[in-house]
Amino acid sequence: MTQQQLSALSLDQLHSLKQMVQDEINNRADDMRYTLNRGDKVIVNHRKTMGKKFIVIEVKRKKAVLEDITNRYSRYNVSLSLIERAK
Repeated sequence: MTQQQLSALSLDQLHSLKQMVQDEINNRADDMRYTLNRGDKVIVNHRKTMGKKFIVIEVKRKKAVLEDITNRYSRYNVSLSLIERAK
């Protein structure tokens, strides 16, 4: 959607759109939680981790503990919605 299309929507329509987007993000995070396993290689969709690959150490309810492949001493707690499988 463009900015012009968004500005044409009413406040109720914007609230329902926001809820639909949030539901979709939560559904994708839930799907990721059930497909991730310990030892999987993943990437994180965040500007600070561009180009880095990680190994899954632990999968929690809303986050996963990831370890940098190149530096075994750096671990990160990352939201499941930011994680993608490495290709």
